[in-house]
Amino acid sequence: MALDAAEIDAESTPKAGGKVRLKTLADLDRRTTAARVVFELRDSLAADLGGKPNLSVMKLELIDNVACLGAMLKDAAANYLEGEPIDINEFMALTNAQRRLLADLGLERRALKDITPSLKDYAATKYAGAAS
Repeated sequence: MALDAAEIDAESTPKAGGKVRLKTLADLDRRTTAARVVFELRDSLAADLGGKPNLSVMKLELIDNVACLGAMLKDAAANYLEGEPIDINEFMALTNAQRRLLADLGLERRALKDITPSLKDYAATKYAGAAS
């Protein structure tokens, strides 16, 4: 799960042309299990916070990070449950990072703002001119 310093350096070294290509979640093949987990969690979190159109770019960035951490945690937990060894310190660090980001976002579900008028308000507006 974790990369050591040599692997990170090798991956971040610019290619022959001197350019570093940055990948984003948009670059992922959405058919993989890992990508599906990330996107489903991301969409669920955004919906719980009032929907993507109602969220700032900053909150959307936090949501992406929470979703990625969630996929990593689910993978580590599944490995553990299958009897494979995991790095408990890394698992706890990921859990802590995700918890802090979730706390920053807010742990309570937020409803979309309901702009539907009440029947009384609708009738008053609709028939206001008919009364005179």
